[in-house]
Amino acid sequence: MFALKTVLCPVDFSPATPRQVDIAADLCRAFGAKLVLHHNKHSFGTGASIGWMWNADHRGQSQSSLEAKLQECLARVPVGVQAEAHMTEGPVSRAVLAVSEAFGADLIVLTAHGTLSDEHASITAQMLERCSRDMLLLHEPRVESRTPQFASKQQQVILVATDAAPESRLAMELGFELARELPIDLHLLHLLPKSRRESDEDARNQLQALVPRELADRAHVHIEHGDPAQKIPTAADELSASCIVMGELTRTPLRRWFGGETSRSVLQHAHCPVWYVPATRAPLPQAKDFSGIGRL
Repeated sequence: MFALKTVLCPVDFSPATPRQVDIAADLCRAFGAKLVLHHNKHSFGTGASIGWMWNADHRGQSQSSLEAKLQECLARVPVGVQAEAHMTEGPVSRAVLAVSEAFGADLIVLTAHGTLSDEHASITAQMLERCSRDMLLLHEPRVESRTPQFASKQQQVILVATDAAPESRLAMELGFELARELPIDLHLLHLLPKSRRESDEDARNQLQALVPRELADRAHVHIEHGDPAQKIPTAADELSASCIVMGELTRTPLRRWFGGETSRSVLQHAHCPVWYVPATRAPLPQAKDFSGIGRL
């Protein structure tokens, strides 16, 4: 069972930051979770990624100026949501991973900026490859036409992409948990390789059998064939989904089907946030270690 107790929100003070903080705070309000805001002070060298977690205006800013901006982010958090802010310095992806481990974050909320192409070693791509915690990846507002309102009572559509393999069950379970807690119309997209001999009807029955009885009237099964990188964003658009949930099966023989390249491609073409669920979630630390993490 998925328990959302701590949400980590790394911020870079770009124009997309206020919206990122608002969505993370909305999640915390809906699930009663704690919000940890994090900023890492670090400058990339020439030719480095123009992807997530970097703003050119960041260069040359004083420690006090950065702390003031982090406090502004903290001030956006609604009353009633427990929140704290921390600052680190060093390589960005390492810092985010270290903070997520120290706080035992259940979810990391990031905004993907710029490009995810092979020419740029995106920090987002590094996190997808290395992180063993759930990640909710947002786009910039001009790209994202649909955004989930987790604390709202308005009915929303969530699309869960799966291949029905045991490794992807965590993504389905997350979809079920969200549907139990929120007014969600859940759509399960079962993607089959064209070469697979299993019939569509068999695949539908197999997936339908996994749907909890109490969600039978709000869970809809779709069977598709083809490239997941194309089918998943297209299905999300057709359903007007406010969020895509999918597994990250980078350590299984199905890498070519639901691997890192597919994850990045889905993110690049989606017009809504993508919630990635690792095949094996990292265990929570027995004792939190905040040494070296500056708290404001």
